[in-house]
Amino acid sequence: MAVLDDKQIADGLELLEGWEWRPEEAEIRRTVVMPDFMSVIHLVEGIAHAAEQAGHHPDMDVRYNRLTLHQTTHAAGGVTEADFALAARMDELIADALAGQGSGEG
Repeated sequence: MAVLDDKQIADGLELLEGWEWRPEEAEIRRTVVMPDFMSVIHLVEGIAHAAEQAGHHPDMDVRYNRLTLHQTTHAAGGVTEADFALAARMDELIADALAGQGSGEG
């Protein structure tokens, strides 16, 4: 799978919610704030299932009510189309979780 260039990444980010390009880490990243720890854990569980279905996995960092998602294709050494596909799916899961919780972004 080919690594995307900066223009392709910028174009892809326009289709996502709250993601940013981190060239120094060769990843796209999003942080979500939920009302409490358990709501983050439920979101992580949903993302884990979606990642397993996709056969592509994000790095996730949980800090109490804050979840940071780091998306890259390690084997390719950067961001690929697969990262954007999974990020879009995670956006759907996050939107559903936030709608159910009444929380916002961080």
